[in-house]
Amino acid sequence: MLVRGRWPNDEFGAKERKAAELIRGGHPISIVADFDFRRLLEKGRPAKVMDRVAGEPIEWLNAPSRKNFEKAATISGPLDFVHTALGRVEQGFLRHKLFGKSDEAVCALCGRRLPLSLMVAAHIKSRSECSRMERLDAENIVFGVCLLGCDVLYERGFISIGPKGKIHTASVHGSKALARLFAIYRGRVCPAWKGTSAKYFEWHLVRRFQG
Repeated sequence: MLVRGRWPNDEFGAKERKAAELIRGGHPISIVADFDFRRLLEKGRPAKVMDRVAGEPIEWLNAPSRKNFEKAATISGPLDFVHTALGRVEQGFLRHKLFGKSDEAVCALCGRRLPLSLMVAAHIKSRSECSRMERLDAENIVFGVCLLGCDVLYERGFISIGPKGKIHTASVHGSKALARLFAIYRGRVCPAWKGTSAKYFEWHLVRRFQG
């Protein structure tokens, strides 16, 4: 058990990050807030176990079984990966496929190495448009992108991936702020592009990219 309290400035989150690492490695650790733990000791009242550690839902750290993933994948349409139980199962399974037991990953769009709490397993082809077989194609249907803008830019069609993985940015908007933002993608190639995922990226380029 980790009792989560207020950290000294030089130890901010260190124990919590270590707990996340251990949970990712298969150790059953419960995270309890200090005031709940104190209430348990002083009044004998049950302490509520927290559902997040180091910024991530604990369900993302425990690799779901293939069976549970397939159950989630049977649900068609959009599936909120944070606020629904099946969404968290699906995201947890796909994250383990992409990131393994690492606590950091490189965004396939901007190239920044970031903590996993700032990364997401994003569907290359919009999940709502995927067939069941495509949703089950865990090795190819998602790629790792960051939540610092890349995920929403791709989802809204401001960024897309062309042949051989070349990153394209939309030119139809006259926003100077967007132009400055797009500069970080200039000349970049998406490492997630491969022969088996190319059809999904092509779908996005044709159907979602704003050009």
